Amino acid sequence: MEQNLNNQIKKNIVKELNQDLYKYFNIDLYDADHYFGYYNGYIYKLIDRVYNKHGAKGLRTEIKYIVQYLIFLFNKLKNNSKFEDYILVVIYFRLYYKHYSYRKKTYENQLSFNFINLL
Repeated sequence: MEQNLNNQIKKNIVKELNQDLYKYFNIDLYDADHYFGYYNGYIYKLIDRVYNKHGAKGLRTEIKYIVQYLIFLFNKLKNNSKFEDYILVVIYFRLYYKHYSYRKKTYENQLSFNFINLL
């Protein structure tokens, strides 16, 4: 029963990703996979890994980051005339994409003070 609920939650989050991809780029998850990562199928592996390690909240955060990264990537590819797209996809992915585990996590509801150590 719990596994079915987890699968349903994950499917709903992936469905939201598909909606965002159609909204911003007019592509689906399969097409976005060609612009993401090192090889075909990487985005699916990434979704599974983030959901298993960090749960629904982590996957939602990762999906927002994926959409922002793809906006950045498509802007860069639009102005490209010297290199093939598949070369730049791998280069930009290595340079600019950070996996959820490696990014600094900030919590909007947590009050934090940034004191400067003057000593």
